[in-house]
Amino acid sequence: MLGVTSVVLDDRRERALLDQLERYYDAVPRHGARVEDFGPLTLFVREGQGWPFYARPARGWSGAVSVADVARVRVRQRELEIPESFEWVAETTPALRAAVEESGLVVHEHPLMVLDPGSSAPAVDEMSEDLSVRTLGPDNPTLPSALAVPHLAFAEPGTRIGSAGAAELAETVRDRSGDGSVDRVVARITTWMTVTGRTVATPVAQAGQHGAPQRTPVEVGGALMCSENTRWAKYRAPGG
Repeated sequence: MLGVTSVVLDDRRERALLDQLERYYDAVPRHGARVEDFGPLTLFVREGQGWPFYARPARGWSGAVSVADVARVRVRQRELEIPESFEWVAETTPALRAAVEESGLVVHEHPLMVLDPGSSAPAVDEMSEDLSVRTLGPDNPTLPSALAVPHLAFAEPGTRIGSAGAAELAETVRDRSGDGSVDRVVARITTWMTVTGRTVATPVAQAGQHGAPQRTPVEVGGALMCSENTRWAKYRAPGG
């Protein structure tokens, strides 16, 4: 992204990390989307059911990104009746923000947290006997409830104490039982495209999170908790 990068990155390690992230963010949506080329921008269009995708900087583009480029993508998004959304890493494509804002969209910044692979893991206190953490396989009977947790948690804004609990979780599982969402995740788990974890603490607190392994790096998103007595802990990764 040489032509659209204005941030000077003297740290080779940081540049290598940003390049790695770009490869990842370009690769992950391609497994569930149709790709439409708009020069400096790539539009990912979801095929089938699921969360809608977005447009992002085209990998390897060496030119500028103009307001007209953004406007062309927005016209296409309206034609497809999908959200007019764009996602990018500010350090990699800083000039895109001005073009997006000048087109009339509002930009929301979200921190990108990266765990240094060379850092040592902090010491963890022994878990309570009432708490269990496990990775869910495709045939795990608790998979539907783990996948329902994000829909409850993100339905309420902010990080305040939520009102949903076990009854609302059960209702959400029932409501989504026929929409194919569990089957789609099962297929991704089977092909190692997604790993879903679940943390259970009695009596009703649950947390579900899933990442999309794409060799390296691995993105973790949808880390949250559902309980009448527990403050929401939310994190939605870009593209998640």
